[in-house]
Amino acid sequence: MAPVSSWGVAGLMAMNYVLHMTELSRWREGTGDLEPETLRTDGFVYASPNEHTMLAVANTLHRHAREPFCVLVIDTLRLSCEVHWQVPARRITLVDPPGGTVPDDDTPFPHIYGPIPRESVVGVRYLRREPPGVFTSVDQRGPTAEALDLFPHPEGGWFRHTWSSGVAARPRGYGAERETASAMQYLLCAGDRCRWHRLRSGVLWSFARGGPAIIELGGDGPRPEAERRHVLGPHVEAGQSLQVPVPPGVWQTLRPMTAEETLATAVASPAFAFEDLEVVQERHRPGVADAPGVPRQRAETLRRR
Repeated sequence: MAPVSSWGVAGLMAMNYVLHMTELSRWREGTGDLEPETLRTDGFVYASPNEHTMLAVANTLHRHAREPFCVLVIDTLRLSCEVHWQVPARRITLVDPPGGTVPDDDTPFPHIYGPIPRESVVGVRYLRREPPGVFTSVDQRGPTAEALDLFPHPEGGWFRHTWSSGVAARPRGYGAERETASAMQYLLCAGDRCRWHRLRSGVLWSFARGGPAIIELGGDGPRPEAERRHVLGPHVEAGQSLQVPVPPGVWQTLRPMTAEETLATAVASPAFAFEDLEVVQERHRPGVADAPGVPRQRAETLRRR
């Protein structure tokens, strides 16, 4: 094991909280202490000192993983084992996280020398991924997202699939059968925005609760061009709509109209599939366009296909 770096150690060691990334299923389905495989192979559990470093690690080691991950906030004062701040002996070239740079090679990381008791976990955060699979933020759920068990959506906002028809068919132009319809709950908090995107499926948005949201439609061309605007909301007497349909292949974007969050249901037919999702990549988002595997000169429209 490499010696502890003298750079910034006093400040780092004063921090009681560290972050550990794990599979969501491991966290939710287990009941006892967490014992990651590295505890057996390396003698300790890897952790990160902050969200910025956590994103660099996630994009380096888990970029191609398909299963969902979460980030556990661990109070080291509740651990019964030692935590050492050490420079990793096994050097890995970390990729720059969105909007920043990786830590220096001599930056120490917290290593937890024992199992992680569940009572030491004082918070759970959720990793947001954007096409083509880049981890862009470590997000905390608000009360509504927590109550409904929603997860970060690549387009922005929070979602959870709630229903599928159970009836399969092969739509015209599709290479295989697809369930005829599916539904999801979708939440936009104040300040959130669902980015320009389009689906191969038709979508019916239905208002659920909260404040109204603006839905803009951008045509079916290669790039969105705002053409029509609808307001999805409860005040029908003011011209708002309880439902807004979006034809297949039409660009769409949503944002809350007020400072109040918007909860809606989206029904897609044929059933939603991520490989049918096309999202416009925005150049002004720092770091995303320069993420690994996304050359700077690449067209801004990224497909999950």
